Amino acid sequence: MAQKMVFVGPDQKNQEVIDRYNRCHYRVPLGQQLMSLSRKAKDFTAIFGVKTNSLMSNDDIEINFLKKWVDSPIYNDKEDRVYFVEIKNKTSDTIYIDRSRCFRTDSDGSKYCYYDSTKCSDTLSTQRMIAIPPHTKRNLTDYRWVKSKRGDYAEIVEYPEEFLWNLDAAGMYEGYVYYDEVKTFSEVNSPFSRSFLIAYSKQADFATYSLASIHFYIREIIGWHYPESIKETTKNVRLTGDYKYSITSWMSLY
Repeated sequence: MAQKMVFVGPDQKNQEVIDRYNRCHYRVPLGQQLMSLSRKAKDFTAIFGVKTNSLMSNDDIEINFLKKWVDSPIYNDKEDRVYFVEIKNKTSDTIYIDRSRCFRTDSDGSKYCYYDSTKCSDTLSTQRMIAIPPHTKRNLTDYRWVKSKRGDYAEIVEYPEEFLWNLDAAGMYEGYVYYDEVKTFSEVNSPFSRSFLIAYSKQADFATYSLASIHFYIREIIGWHYPESIKETTKNVRLTGDYKYSITSWMSLY
């Protein structure tokens, strides 16, 4: 049966959802002196923004990227900071997500599909179709793993998002940024961007379907590992905006 793509444009709330993520900026805490800009930073924190051409909300769905701390599959006393792609069904119909049509692509050309057909065992299988009942929410991926019998290794079955990338491909190297230096970028000159494509339908057979695309880009880089070195709270003194909707990542240049 032929399948048809139906365009559904953004609704009035789309810009409001985008703005949630673009309010996050770095600020120096009151009373803290900047360190010398003469030293090359060994690591940095990147703050991401959302491009204006993104579709995060329409009449059918709303998509959010939510920061959460979850227990590590290996270390009992450690938590991982991850992001869940939350899809809200705004309609009175069931919304179906086909993960074989959902992709993550980076500006360096790398691409990832959210359904792996090679994982077919009972323990490692990933679900291709996700059904979202009316006026409820589901994650595109959850955090699932299978531990070894000894408990010293875990095979990841499903993993949420981490905003990491190839530094060499982005032209980032030792000396790219100095301690406490803040680099700002636009949608045009950002060194790295990441896009998400979500395919959904109100029909289980996908006779007609629609697409939503979200485009993130690095908007700020701060030459040091804060605020990603510790678990932050809503009382964060280094980031403006709503902490829950702040997309950040820490990486090392060495």
